[in-house]
Amino acid sequence: MNVQDRIKKAHIAIMQHKTFCSYSGILACGKVKVNDDVSTAATNGWDVYYNPDFIEQYMKPDPELRFLILHEAQHKAYRHLQVWRALHDENAQLANIAADHFVNLSLVDMDAGEGFIKMPSVGVQPDPKYRGWSVKQIFEDLKANGEGQGQGDGDGMDEHDWENAMSGDPAKEQERANEIQRAIRQGEIVRRKMAGKGAGGADGVFGDLLQPKIDWKKVMRDFITETCAGRDESSWRKPNRRFLSYDVYMPSMVGTTMTELVIGFDTSGSIFGGDEMTVFVSEIKTIIEDIKPTKVHVIYWDTEVAGHQTFEEGQFAVQNLNIKGGGGTDGSVLFTYLKEHNINPQAIVQFTDGYVGDWGNTNVPTLWAVTSDLVAPFGTTIRVEV
Repeated sequence: MNVQDRIKKAHIAIMQHKTFCSYSGILACGKVKVNDDVSTAATNGWDVYYNPDFIEQYMKPDPELRFLILHEAQHKAYRHLQVWRALHDENAQLANIAADHFVNLSLVDMDAGEGFIKMPSVGVQPDPKYRGWSVKQIFEDLKANGEGQGQGDGDGMDEHDWENAMSGDPAKEQERANEIQRAIRQGEIVRRKMAGKGAGGADGVFGDLLQPKIDWKKVMRDFITETCAGRDESSWRKPNRRFLSYDVYMPSMVGTTMTELVIGFDTSGSIFGGDEMTVFVSEIKTIIEDIKPTKVHVIYWDTEVAGHQTFEEGQFAVQNLNIKGGGGTDGSVLFTYLKEHNINPQAIVQFTDGYVGDWGNTNVPTLWAVTSDLVAPFGTTIRVEV
């Protein structure tokens, strides 16, 4: 079997896997080229390149080849070469290493020991130290420890084509970014369909909210994912032509993605500086990194809006949060603020202890993550254990 056929076979295996099928749409974005233009493998954030000699010599087992393919797919999905351009301009080698730490550790965790993929002996070996860190956090840690003093690309497994990552055409860049977001949504729909096969184990969302000992983190992430995915429409009656060459039938899609999310952060005196604040920050990080909205508003409020930060296109790190507040509590001020500033998100997540005085009102789908036994009069309420 030649390299081109092996790659095609690996793509099909990934599309049929119960977890990694979520990358099905991403694999269809851009072109896949097998030639000698690169020494190993490479991506510019859209197209992917493989050197046939490198594949034959270093990616002999199929699990290692699937790992490499998913490695490039994650760079595309997270838009690393576009989002973290400033890191590359500061230190190209550290930017490459940081992005690969992020990707490789993520893939190892997704595989969870199943063996469908295997980290090759070449490349940046995943360091558990960086579990849950952003690319920028990893970059700063590597820099603080004096690593990557030289400039350069390549780590033994792949190269990052930063030079061609931006076309110079803003309209084209936005079109590609939108296509990647649609691909992520498509992959999630496929994953959920795959999860529905077999006995049990299907993802529960709102149906489990009344059950005791609920995994509120999962429900919160599922709420946002469902709010986002629910706005997409897929049709299995009209197969996506991109996948027909693989003899794989995938749905065509029409719809929007999670372009704008508001996270309300109760910073009243009863919460400010306490354990609740640590929990809230941890979960804000999880939401943004898992859901990857195009734009996120983090709004701090007590009896008024004390602060408003906006994070776009993945430019988020915990250390950038500028938390303000410490006064009384009025839960309605966030919704008033959104109306006054003409902010129209697809979903709102409110973190609070529930002692809000006035809950306010909105027509936007709202999830209340509450640390007490109180239940909001509208939206969906989950209990947050502190």
